[in-house]
Amino acid sequence: MSYDANSIESLSFRDGVRRRINMYLGSNDIEGTYQALKEIINNSTDEALAGYGDKIIITVDEKTNEISVEDFGRGVPFLVKGDGTNVLVDIYTKAHTGGKFNHDSYKNASGLNGCGGGCVCLSSEKFTVISTRDGRRATAIFEKGNNISYKEEKADKKKHGTLVCFIPDKEVFSEGDIGYSYNRICQEIKDISYLYPGLTFVIEDKTTGTKETYCAKSGIADFVKDNVEKPLHQHIIYIPNITDGQDTVEIAFQWGCKKERSYVFVNGLRCPEGGAPITGAKTAITKTFNSLSNGDYDGDKIRENLFYVINCKVTNPSFANQTKTKINNANLRTLASKAFTEGLKKMQSNYPKEFASIVALMDKVTKAERAAERARDAILNHEKEAVAATKKKIVSTNKLRDAKKLGQDSILLAVEGLSAGGSMSIGRDPSKYGIFLMRGKGINCYTNSIEDVLANEEIKILLQALGIVYGKTYNPSKLRYGKLAIASDADADGANIGLLLMVALQVLCPQFIQEGRLYWLKSPLYIVDKNEKREYYYTEEEFRNRKENGGVITRVKGLGQLAERDLKDSMFNPQWQHLEQLIPDEESIETLEQLMGDDVKPRKEFVTNNIDFGEFVYG
Repeated sequence: MSYDANSIESLSFRDGVRRRINMYLGSNDIEGTYQALKEIINNSTDEALAGYGDKIIITVDEKTNEISVEDFGRGVPFLVKGDGTNVLVDIYTKAHTGGKFNHDSYKNASGLNGCGGGCVCLSSEKFTVISTRDGRRATAIFEKGNNISYKEEKADKKKHGTLVCFIPDKEVFSEGDIGYSYNRICQEIKDISYLYPGLTFVIEDKTTGTKETYCAKSGIADFVKDNVEKPLHQHIIYIPNITDGQDTVEIAFQWGCKKERSYVFVNGLRCPEGGAPITGAKTAITKTFNSLSNGDYDGDKIRENLFYVINCKVTNPSFANQTKTKINNANLRTLASKAFTEGLKKMQSNYPKEFASIVALMDKVTKAERAAERARDAILNHEKEAVAATKKKIVSTNKLRDAKKLGQDSILLAVEGLSAGGSMSIGRDPSKYGIFLMRGKGINCYTNSIEDVLANEEIKILLQALGIVYGKTYNPSKLRYGKLAIASDADADGANIGLLLMVALQVLCPQFIQEGRLYWLKSPLYIVDKNEKREYYYTEEEFRNRKENGGVITRVKGLGQLAERDLKDSMFNPQWQHLEQLIPDEESIETLEQLMGDDVKPRKEFVTNNIDFGEFVYG
């Protein structure tokens, strides 16, 4: 492919727009067509901002994709000069042509480049502009950017304003469906209406006849009110007219949305990328809030639930691009900073309780974050310790007496106290059973933080003994013990200890419970010795319903009371052993969560009167 002087082109404004619409309106898809609509609406709102016109009517036809914008301002100037120059046609076909290059006609206009209206005209399949002023009316019609007709006629001297109708050209906006949506237009116009208190916007759906009217009485304060889902304080903070003599900024804010939401408007145009005002706002919010609260809170956290609006009226706006998504004027950073500084001071002074509630929220958020950091550190440390623990050797042997053979067939017995632990060690088969010694009351994993739980020495040893790492799915073949059996005393305290252990596993490794690896090794309540024959009874009901009476009856008060012979027979002899599987269902788990709170007394009462481990037995 050759590249020489013949390769060089000089495009007209029309051809440049039609071939490179992305440069002017941001994209060649549906978003570009909405930007085109905004350009026309901006011309009408500029009139309102200058003090001319109190109503704008927008009509959309979803079938034909034709849309019109009518205002009641001064009307676009029109004149056919002696040399044949047509002012109205030039405005919509020539680059950098308009009345906003000086500030005599428009002090605070959104568009100062004289390109917006022209871009829309040149990128439209059909474009019509009707201007009425000074008792005359001019109508110019364009097709694909070419003027096909123009006429002037008399009009009512009392009438004035501009009507623009256009259909975006599919040859230009060639990417996807470019149809206008009445509902979307309503939402965007609703947002714009807050910037013009007293200005009425009417949106009509030509297809259905539906009509919506928007007119904000309190301006951007209404914008905040209508958008904050759940206000965290009653009053909306509004600060008007922060000025440097040339430009002006007003703000409104309130905490109460799900996440930070900010809106920057410049001369009625939204700048979604913000720019200088956002920079100033964020700096001031962080600095002033911390100063007033004597805190050191992170700025992102302070603004996390904040909804704030910055409305700027700028004499000479400097936008980052033609689509005006970002404002660069450095003085707006200072004005926005002053506005939010004043706003936060106003909140603390006028509504001290409301300001204090936000400070309290920051404290809560900060504590939660620090707790999360501690939890992350605890989990990482736990994982390191778990990796360091070997399969055959674990520190703290006073808490753990391993079975000689580890693996799926081995059972770890969770035993309360040294006395019971000593008896169980003597009575067990050491090749199959390991002993884990529990203290009288273990940690409640429902009511304590995960970092405190993982730092608990008893929990650490239990997880290491089982071969479990918190937060990790284990390989069953890698478990040190295939089962864990609770062997506590058959009383309220024993049941409470058992519940705490069940809670620990439910929180730390529900997989272990769900796979049916948790058991209850029942100890007898009664021993009956008759004619050198011993019988063991594990419940009151079982004892009352025994077939034969008589004999020497012993009420067992605890595991530590069992003689070696009785312990071996009642706990480990297959004839008598009550090793029952515990699998709590969803309802039982909910009950556990309700019971295992900070208040121990009612929990014990409930356990004593209502809970039988047999409720959890499966199979």
